[in-house]
Amino acid sequence: MSTSPVSGDPATNETIRTILEAGALCLARFGQDKTSIQVIADAAGLNRTTVYRYFEDRSQLLNAISEYERDKQRTQIRERIPPGASLEDALATIGEILASTALAFHVPEHLRRHDRGLALYYGLFSYDRHGWISDLVRPYIASAQQCGELAPDLSPDEAVEWAALVLMLIETLPGSVSLDITDPRATGRTFARRICAGIGRR
Repeated sequence: MSTSPVSGDPATNETIRTILEAGALCLARFGQDKTSIQVIADAAGLNRTTVYRYFEDRSQLLNAISEYERDKQRTQIRERIPPGASLEDALATIGEILASTALAFHVPEHLRRHDRGLALYYGLFSYDRHGWISDLVRPYIASAQQCGELAPDLSPDEAVEWAALVLMLIETLPGSVSLDITDPRATGRTFARRICAGIGRR
């Protein structure tokens, strides 16, 4: 299924951007189960016909919102991780951004309330999520390997896989006895430290 709007680009089309941003706010407030095309249209100040002009159905719209938010996360990561950053610092920033987004969308809370659509998303699209998080961490793993920072018995692909699997947990953390998950910076730093302990040269 396409994850893009039927026509137009949110970077250049203000109506599409309005729909996607309204949709993101609705998902954060209501969760997936209660976010309909009508709810998003109302939040955007548009009618359903206008929304359907750009999106074939609810599923395509939700996918487009997800990709729109991912684009914003990629931009944040590019802006915040300086060239030459250590692997731990890069992973900490990625973890912080993932945690911030999860909190903004109230993901743990909606999952606790048994939002079936959200649970299905995290279940059925785990491969997709792993892939895009892998793409985020891959360049920093490659740099760490070039600097001799990875464990010698670990390939870069294995390191990427492990880092992505661990970072995926951040979005759905229900709570922690040892970590304040309402503090994205601390969450990112803790996850980065633990990942590096697992994949770094000992």
